[in-house]
Amino acid sequence: MGILQRVRRTSSNWVRTSRIRPQRIIAALCLACACALVVWALTPNEAGTAVVVAKTDLAPGSELDAGDLALTDFPPDLVPDKAFSSIAEVEGRHISAGLSEGSPLTESIVLDQQALPEGSRDLLMPIRLADDASAALLQPGQRIRLFSSLPDGGSEVVVEKVTIARLVDKPEGIAAESGQLVSVILSAEDAGRVAEFAGLPISFAILPR
Repeated sequence: MGILQRVRRTSSNWVRTSRIRPQRIIAALCLACACALVVWALTPNEAGTAVVVAKTDLAPGSELDAGDLALTDFPPDLVPDKAFSSIAEVEGRHISAGLSEGSPLTESIVLDQQALPEGSRDLLMPIRLADDASAALLQPGQRIRLFSSLPDGGSEVVVEKVTIARLVDKPEGIAAESGQLVSVILSAEDAGRVAEFAGLPISFAILPR
């Protein structure tokens, strides 16, 4: 084989190689992009949602102070229904039930003090009404009479008149409790009376305006 033929064959091979190389590079880039997209799609979102929690154990009726509260990141799927995300939203308000350290604060626990007129001596108290269907008729501002079914039969008037302050939205799912939770405005004496019937079914009648 002559020198000229060798030069021509070498040049021809170089041209073919130079034509294939860009194609291989592009294919490799496409494969890398595809792999990156798959990894991105399969990587779970680690970002949490800030939820207000109790920094220490709190007794029922406690007034919430910023020093008693903290923000903790919850996985998005585990954020409680109607949870608070800002300490300023709950500071200075009271809770209707005791909380243990780390427990999240929700609208069903924090009483709506704004429902009481300034200077009022009345109280806000959470009550769970037994009949879900009838509770759908209730609205804030309505006055109702509370009854309780007694263990040995019959019923008894618990409180002659209370005012509905707020209906608490029920969480969805099989873990949701039966009965409608409401907060009512009542006197300290009537609140003590309601407490005597704790654990018993509470029903109601709507009073005329």
